[in-house]
This record gives sequence, C-alpha cells and structure tokens, in this order.
Amino acid sequence: MVEVFLLTANPTGSKVEKVESWLQTQQEQFPHQTRVIDLRKQAFFRNRSEETFAIRIDEKQVGDPENFDSIQKALIEAHKNALTPDYRPRASKDRLSGGERFSLWFSRHYLALINIVLALYVLLPVLAPVLMKFRQEEPAKRIYQLYRPLCHQLAYRSFFLFGAQADYPLKAPDGSDKLTYPEISGNTGGDMQRARAYLGSERAGYKIALCQRDVAIYGTLLLFGIVFALSGRKLKPLPWWLWALLAIGPIAVDGVWQMLSSMQLSFLTWLPAHESTPLLRVLTGAAFGWFTAWFGIPTIEESVSDSRPRLEMKAAIERQAS
Repeated sequence: MVEVFLLTANPTGSKVEKVESWLQTQQEQFPHQTRVIDLRKQAFFRNRSEETFAIRIDEKQVGDPENFDSIQKALIEAHKNALTPDYRPRASKDRLSGGERFSLWFSRHYLALINIVLALYVLLPVLAPVLMKFRQEEPAKRIYQLYRPLCHQLAYRSFFLFGAQADYPLKAPDGSDKLTYPEISGNTGGDMQRARAYLGSERAGYKIALCQRDVAIYGTLLLFGIVFALSGRKLKPLPWWLWALLAIGPIAVDGVWQMLSSMQLSFLTWLPAHESTPLLRVLTGAAFGWFTAWFGIPTIEESVSDSRPRLEMKAAIERQAS
C-alpha cells in the first residue's frame, strides 16, 4: 500500500491536522496509509529555529507540502508506480542505504573529526620537546621523524620549550643580547641539514616539531574550527577573492620572499635577502590558517547542509516507522 509520511516538528499543529483531514477525503480514490513522523526526536531538527514540515509519499518528497494539488499529483504518481513490476516494498525503500548512512554520519560529525585531527596534528609536535625534557628521547625522535616530510623543521625558524629563549634567530637584532642559533648550536646557518637535525639541549631547550609558521597555521585552523562549533555553525564562507587577499597575500610576500632569497639562485641576485622574524611568521601563518578555515569549513557546512535534512528525515522514518 502507498504510504504517506507527514514529517513535522509540530505533530499537533494546524498544518498536520489540515493535511490529515484532506488526505481522508482522498482515501477512497487513492488508498494509502498515513504516518506522522515526529522530527523532534532528531537532534538536527530540535536545534532549528524555523518550523519544519514535509510530506513524503513513498520515496518522493512533495515540493509544496501545503498545496493539495501537489500532494494529489504525488499520490497519483505513487499509485501508478505501485502497479509496476519493479515497485519496492516499504521495508526496503525506507531504510538508509550504506552510502546515505555514511553521508549522514559525515554531515553530523565532520567538524568534530576535523577538530580532532587538527588538535592531534598541533599537539604532537609540542609533545616532542616535553618528551625530550623528561629524557624520553626515543618517542620524541619518532615524532620529529614523523613530521620531517611535512615541515622543514629548521631550528632557527622554530620555537623552543624549556630553554633560555623561545626562539634562536640566525642573527640577533641590533642592540640585542639575544642568543642566536649559531651560538647555541655551534652550527652555521648555511648548513640547513644540521639546522633540521638540531633538536636542542638543556641550555637551549627543545625544538617543537613544527616550524613557527606551521604552528600558527594549524593552531588557527583548529581555533576557527572550535569557534565555528561554538557559534552553532552559523558563519558564512569567506568569498574566495577575500580569502586570496587575506590568506595568500601576506604569507606569499613574507614566506615566498624568504624561501627564494635563501635558495641563492643566480637569476634572482637582484632580490634583496630576507629572513623573516618569529612575529611575522606567526602573524602571516595565523592569517593564512584563520582565513583558510573561514573559507573552507563553512563551505563544507553548506555542502553537507544541502543533503542533511533529507537524510535526517529518512533516518526519522526508519526509526519511527519500522
């Protein structure tokens, strides 16, 4: 028999009562079974401010649930389909498929998943110097090795914990008594392999396994993910051109200039040498991370929001009509 589902967050409201009364008048011509599905049992609909009301007849949702002509057309089509050889019974068509079940799970949990992955990605590099401090060198070195393909780990562009300073630049600012990387390591800045391999000492402290800029990038990606969750996922995506201006612009000027000048390429001899500072690396990295997250995470939210109401309704039918 054709089944009509009235999906609503207000089962006792006037809309439901009005449609149920009209459906009774169609019972003789178009026999059907009516079921009211309480959407308040789905957390997704409990948290929505606007009232939700939809009608699904067999597998199709009525475009305008308050238009009786639309409902009648859907009833006619459902009865025609019920006479065809490939008509599926209710128990089959009202269950979520494997793909739909994964899509629903992802739409519910993608933000927590992103935040957990980012938290692990940021916290593991910070754990490395902590382990070094407490003489757990073997697990610490495994973390450094894990992140080596992901970051340059140059000591003079990284933060240190438990030492005399938080950072050790190649050259101290004029008039400053700040220790430099060559002073605490005995290495020259020109040997990049040794700068990558240098982990620290009791005097210098121990290097975080991500460089200063990467710490800022992934830290602010995580920060935005937390803010987005606390805001109820209400922030709209940043326009792409504004993302390019605010995220790519600063890091390109500071980071790319620094990278090119350090490569000492013959055709770039006209380019002035540039070694960024910890403050600039943090600011440009934070801008890139924050605005990239502002562009990307709300875009994912909009994408999953397109299909989630339909999947949540189907999940409600599966739960309440089985």
